[in-house]
Amino acid sequence: MTSDSRLQASVFMNGRGRIADPHDDMPGYCWVTAHLPESMSCDEQSDEEIMNLVLCKIQMGNVIIGDCALHSLGFHCLSLPVQGISGENTGEVLADAETLVEWWLKKIRLGKACLDQHSIFDATTRPIEHTNSLEDVPHGWNQSR
Repeated sequence: MTSDSRLQASVFMNGRGRIADPHDDMPGYCWVTAHLPESMSCDEQSDEEIMNLVLCKIQMGNVIIGDCALHSLGFHCLSLPVQGISGENTGEVLADAETLVEWWLKKIRLGKACLDQHSIFDATTRPIEHTNSLEDVPHGWNQSR
Protein backbone atom coordinates (compact mmCIF):
# COMPACT_ATOMS: atom_id res chain seq x y z
CA MET A 1 0.00 0.00 0.00
CA THR A 2 1.06 3.55 -0.64
CA SER A 3 0.85 6.19 2.07
CA ASP A 4 -0.64 9.52 1.02
CA SER A 5 -1.09 12.37 3.50
CA ARG A 6 -4.25 13.46 1.65
CA LEU A 7 -5.94 10.18 2.64
CA GLN A 8 -7.06 8.46 5.80
CA ALA A 9 -8.79 5.20 6.64
CA SER A 10 -12.50 5.01 5.93
CA VAL A 11 -15.11 2.92 7.74
CA PHE A 12 -15.68 1.18 4.40
CA MET A 13 -13.74 -1.85 3.22
CA ASN A 14 -13.63 -4.01 0.11
CA GLY A 15 -12.10 -7.40 -0.63
CA ARG A 16 -8.61 -5.90 -0.76
CA GLY A 17 -8.76 -3.91 2.46
CA ARG A 18 -9.65 -0.50 3.76
CA ILE A 19 -10.99 2.15 1.41
CA ALA A 20 -9.55 5.66 1.53
CA ASP A 21 -11.23 8.87 2.64
CA PRO A 22 -9.85 12.37 2.19
CA HIS A 23 -7.80 13.46 5.19
CA ASP A 24 -9.55 15.70 7.74
CA ASP A 25 -7.46 18.71 6.74
CA MET A 26 -7.98 18.30 2.98
CA PRO A 27 -9.38 21.61 1.71
CA GLY A 28 -12.87 21.71 0.23
CA TYR A 29 -14.33 18.86 2.31
CA CYS A 30 -16.49 18.67 5.37
CA TRP A 31 -17.74 15.65 7.29
CA VAL A 32 -21.35 14.65 7.79
CA THR A 33 -21.59 12.56 10.94
CA ALA A 34 -24.59 10.47 11.92
CA HIS A 35 -24.52 9.34 15.54
CA LEU A 36 -25.86 5.86 16.15
CA PRO A 37 -27.69 4.64 19.27
CA GLU A 38 -25.45 3.63 22.17
CA SER A 39 -27.52 0.44 22.35
CA MET A 40 -26.06 -0.67 19.02
CA SER A 41 -22.82 -2.62 19.04
CA CYS A 42 -20.39 -4.30 16.71
CA ASP A 43 -21.84 -7.09 14.54
CA GLU A 44 -25.36 -6.97 16.01
CA GLN A 45 -26.90 -5.46 12.86
CA SER A 46 -26.18 -5.71 9.18
CA ASP A 47 -24.18 -3.12 7.29
CA GLU A 48 -27.30 -2.39 5.28
CA GLU A 49 -29.31 -1.69 8.45
CA ILE A 50 -26.64 0.73 9.66
CA MET A 51 -26.53 2.55 6.33
CA ASN A 52 -30.33 2.78 6.18
CA LEU A 53 -30.28 4.40 9.64
CA VAL A 54 -27.56 6.83 8.51
CA LEU A 55 -29.61 7.66 5.40
CA CYS A 56 -32.68 8.35 7.53
CA LYS A 57 -30.70 10.62 9.86
CA ILE A 58 -29.31 12.58 6.90
CA GLN A 59 -32.78 12.95 5.36
CA MET A 60 -34.08 14.30 8.70
CA GLY A 61 -31.07 16.59 9.08
CA ASN A 62 -30.22 14.83 12.35
CA VAL A 63 -26.45 14.95 11.72
CA ILE A 64 -23.42 17.02 12.59
CA ILE A 65 -21.56 18.79 9.80
CA GLY A 66 -18.00 19.44 10.87
CA ASP A 67 -14.36 19.65 9.94
CA CYS A 68 -13.28 16.12 10.87
CA ALA A 69 -14.39 12.51 10.85
CA LEU A 70 -15.63 11.32 14.24
CA HIS A 71 -15.68 7.56 13.58
CA SER A 72 -12.84 5.56 15.14
CA LEU A 73 -12.56 8.05 17.99
CA GLY A 74 -14.79 6.32 20.53
CA PHE A 75 -18.13 7.68 19.32
CA HIS A 76 -20.95 5.48 17.99
CA CYS A 77 -21.08 7.17 14.59
CA LEU A 78 -20.34 7.08 10.92
CA SER A 79 -18.77 10.12 9.22
CA LEU A 80 -18.88 10.74 5.48
CA PRO A 81 -16.62 13.11 3.52
CA VAL A 82 -18.59 15.55 1.40
CA GLN A 83 -17.32 18.34 -0.79
CA GLY A 84 -18.18 21.62 0.83
CA ILE A 85 -17.31 23.82 3.77
CA SER A 86 -18.75 23.32 7.23
CA GLY A 87 -21.37 26.00 7.89
CA GLU A 88 -22.02 26.78 4.22
CA ASN A 89 -24.61 25.37 1.80
CA THR A 90 -26.04 22.94 4.35
CA GLY A 91 -28.80 21.76 2.00
CA GLU A 92 -26.29 20.94 -0.74
CA VAL A 93 -23.97 19.17 1.71
CA LEU A 94 -26.86 17.04 3.02
CA ALA A 95 -28.01 16.23 -0.52
CA ASP A 96 -24.48 15.14 -1.43
CA ALA A 97 -24.24 13.04 1.74
CA GLU A 98 -27.54 11.36 0.88
CA THR A 99 -26.27 10.55 -2.62
CA LEU A 100 -23.05 9.14 -1.13
CA VAL A 101 -24.95 6.91 1.33
CA GLU A 102 -27.17 5.61 -1.48
CA TRP A 103 -24.04 4.86 -3.53
CA TRP A 104 -22.48 2.96 -0.60
CA LEU A 105 -25.74 1.08 -0.01
CA LYS A 106 -25.63 -0.21 -3.59
CA LYS A 107 -22.01 -1.32 -3.11
CA ILE A 108 -22.91 -3.10 0.14
CA ARG A 109 -25.95 -4.82 -1.41
CA LEU A 110 -23.78 -6.01 -4.32
CA GLY A 111 -21.17 -7.37 -1.90
CA LYS A 112 -18.52 -4.95 -3.21
CA ALA A 113 -18.08 -3.11 0.09
CA CYS A 114 -18.69 -3.62 3.78
CA LEU A 115 -18.47 -1.58 6.95
CA ASP A 116 -15.70 -1.88 9.48
CA GLN A 117 -18.14 -1.98 12.39
CA HIS A 118 -15.24 -2.02 14.86
CA SER A 119 -14.33 1.52 13.65
CA ILE A 120 -17.93 2.64 14.12
CA PHE A 121 -18.66 1.15 17.54
CA ASP A 122 -15.45 0.20 19.35
CA ALA A 123 -12.28 1.88 18.03
CA THR A 124 -10.78 4.86 19.82
CA THR A 125 -8.00 5.58 17.30
CA ARG A 126 -8.07 5.72 13.53
CA PRO A 127 -5.97 3.11 11.68
CA ILE A 128 -3.00 4.50 9.78
CA GLU A 129 -3.63 2.38 6.68
CA HIS A 130 -3.84 4.37 3.45
CA THR A 131 -4.43 3.62 -0.17
CA ASN A 132 -4.64 5.73 -3.29
CA SER A 133 -5.95 3.17 -5.73
CA LEU A 134 -8.55 4.98 -7.82
CA GLU A 135 -11.09 2.21 -7.52
CA ASP A 136 -10.76 2.53 -3.75
CA VAL A 137 -11.75 6.19 -3.81
CA PRO A 138 -15.48 6.66 -3.12
CA HIS A 139 -17.83 8.04 -5.72
CA GLY A 140 -17.40 11.72 -6.38
CA TRP A 141 -15.08 12.89 -3.61
CA ASN A 142 -12.10 13.34 -5.88
CA GLN A 143 -14.05 15.20 -8.57
CA SER A 144 -14.33 18.95 -8.58
CA ARG A 145 -17.75 20.56 -8.61
